Amino acid sequence: MRDVPRFTWFSLLIIALAALLVAMGATVVAAPPLCDIGAGEDVGCARGFETREGDGYGSFRWTDGHAGVTLAAAGYGGLYIVDVVMAAPRPPYAPSPSVTLLIAGVSVEVAPADATRRYRFLHPPGFPSGDAIRLTIQSDTWKPADDRRNLGVLVYLARARPLGAPALPSVQHTLALLAIGLAAVRVGRRVAHPARQTAISLTMIGVCGALWGWLPTQIAPFLPIYALLLGSAALLFARAERRAPPQQPVTWREPAWLAALGGVALDALVVAGIARGAWVVPVIGAQAALVVWGTWSAVGRLWSLTDLLRIALAVRLLALASRLLSGEIGSDPDVELFYNYGRATLELGLPIVEYPSGALIPWALLALPGSRELFALALPLVNTAADLVIVWAIWQIGAQRRATEAGDNAAAPACFYALSPLLLPFWHGKYDALPTALLALGLVAFAHRRMGWSGGALGIGGALKWTPWLAAFALALGLERARSRHPFALLAFAAGGFIAVAATSIPFALIDWRRFLAPYTLQGGRAITGESLWFLALLISTPEHRLRLPAPWGAVETGQWFLGVAVAVQGAMLAGLMLSALRSPLPAWRLIALAALMPAAFLLLNRVFSPQYMVTITVAALIASAAVGAPPHAIRRIILLLAIAQAANLLVWPNTVSWWTLASAIMFVTTLSALGLLVLMAHDAPSLASCFHRYRKRPDLEHHR
Repeated sequence: MRDVPRFTWFSLLIIALAALLVAMGATVVAAPPLCDIGAGEDVGCARGFETREGDGYGSFRWTDGHAGVTLAAAGYGGLYIVDVVMAAPRPPYAPSPSVTLLIAGVSVEVAPADATRRYRFLHPPGFPSGDAIRLTIQSDTWKPADDRRNLGVLVYLARARPLGAPALPSVQHTLALLAIGLAAVRVGRRVAHPARQTAISLTMIGVCGALWGWLPTQIAPFLPIYALLLGSAALLFARAERRAPPQQPVTWREPAWLAALGGVALDALVVAGIARGAWVVPVIGAQAALVVWGTWSAVGRLWSLTDLLRIALAVRLLALASRLLSGEIGSDPDVELFYNYGRATLELGLPIVEYPSGALIPWALLALPGSRELFALALPLVNTAADLVIVWAIWQIGAQRRATEAGDNAAAPACFYALSPLLLPFWHGKYDALPTALLALGLVAFAHRRMGWSGGALGIGGALKWTPWLAAFALALGLERARSRHPFALLAFAAGGFIAVAATSIPFALIDWRRFLAPYTLQGGRAITGESLWFLALLISTPEHRLRLPAPWGAVETGQWFLGVAVAVQGAMLAGLMLSALRSPLPAWRLIALAALMPAAFLLLNRVFSPQYMVTITVAALIASAAVGAPPHAIRRIILLLAIAQAANLLVWPNTVSWWTLASAIMFVTTLSALGLLVLMAHDAPSLASCFHRYRKRPDLEHHR
């Protein structure tokens, strides 16, 4: 036993020395810090610029009066030469530009010309220059006649070159490598010998250092962020494991882990453009096969929540890394749209948008720094947190259901969502994960009889994207049906929902009532889109519509009668689900399952369909399967159907193939089949009173409250 702490200290010393040596080597090998403004990689170094553009000289971006450039990990050792390439073209009627460059605490006045010029500055050494050289560009602005932007100057690139070889690496990046190594040790404590933990840690440090030296522009700005994320996750998981009951750990050789890592690797091939054209189809098919294989291995097994969360976090952090390395972070045009909506909310109070007004709140919060780049980085991180909440919620419902009378299938639905890479295109550029997480939270709170919290979560979720209100309505009908046995449940549920909706909606309604109602009027007047189920129905009678549609997301003009049929069928389906919620005795898990399926049915039958809806549809189906306590063979069927649907969905967008209508048909057939199977199974679920009665009698589940 005396050798254990001695070995631990020796291991820590080895890891610290390795971090220092690797950081020194990477600093020497890596190219001087460069920020290519306008390229995809500038997300790590540019702040406060307008959208990306390009001309004959190269890529560039306009400043908006106050912009900044950060050149990370230059290293310590001597003076730096900082080069900035910029121009200030303006029409004759605009005033001559006046630019102030702030570097190393010194202000320099510059009068840039219309043509591109290179400006060179001498930067002194010293802390914290070796960690990050910061350059601030301030200028007056002008507004073109046909543009809403306030434009300053054009900036093409910024570069820092040391005069002589750097002697010491960045302190911040050295500590980041050390933190990554220690996080690897912490993660491997349950499944590896101490010597093997040290080997894993050294391997992680070496890989990060090699990437830093090879791709400094893509790695150096984000290495401290990843160290913070990995270190925080390792500490949180360690704390959760100490509080959880002892359980057999899930090793890295498990099919679920192999499927998760393989799926992310295939996703990186698509993101980097290595798999393109016809090769995208087999890659996506292989991802679906890996997801099915990994999830089927979890059916009938008891997995801890920390193992599932660890898989979910690993998949998303690796996916984020692949997008940062390829410069594709924030490439989705919706990211720019959401940022503009957030800034417009901060400046105007309530812009005219096609989304519910509650969605403006998270966008405005993310847009507070006034940086498109930080917004593009923060959005996938927020969605990562939302996805972890979703995995937790699915697992919670499955665990509570298992505590009553089901088998050991609670982990499989949560495992599917945790490891599936087929939803990653909507994770990094959309915001559907956030309202879907609130939908899942509301259903979990309902299962735990926290009616006020349930109504509040669903109310906020609906304020962000409407569909959680459908689940709230179904739950309210079930509570009304059981009012004699639970007299105050409906009141608490309604009060929570009303307070949440009022807090997220009334302030916007008071600003401008007409703008507040604009999303409802805009959505109500939209035509059928090519991605919807109704376009496929339209092709049966009029195949020529396929030739008229330039892209799947385009609108299709039809007669009012066809729109009426679409709305009527959608309404009939929702009415049928709502009537099922009114059956007596009040169905507990069936009510939760039907409430979860309400948003999914609405989205699938909506005349306006978008591929990102698959996030909500998938979560709804997984929650329903966990709630009804589906047997192993049914779980496998649902997982298979959802994996096929997700893969086909990606072939409609963003990897649109020439036969996207067939892919769309496969997606709708498989998804509707999964939902139909869940509705049939929901009719055999136990009653609400019996479920809550059994739940109260189990003291070992009180910590789930």
